[in-house]
Amino acid sequence: MSEPIYLLVLGKGFTEAWYRLSKQEQDELWAKVEEIDNRAGGAWQILCDSRWANEEIFDWGVLEYPDLESYRNKVAALEELQWWRYFEAKTILGTKMRDD
Repeated sequence: MSEPIYLLVLGKGFTEAWYRLSKQEQDELWAKVEEIDNRAGGAWQILCDSRWANEEIFDWGVLEYPDLESYRNKVAALEELQWWRYFEAKTILGTKMRDD
């Protein structure tokens, strides 16, 4: 049985490659990233601004995916897009802890 997967994203921020893109190119790339996440069933549980509290971490958030396969498909699509040229983050995957 599949179970939801949670992704903690510690965003370090956009890279120089991102800032070299025009505003239109940034908007188009971001729209593609959002579409990939939507296809994977990703749902933001929380997204927080943390630059004011931690100079290394721009923001952080938690996304929920329906299952591991959905998440893996998302990562494969982001690889094709070369997304990590444009945004740097540390991520951690996990599943919900059980009470029993």
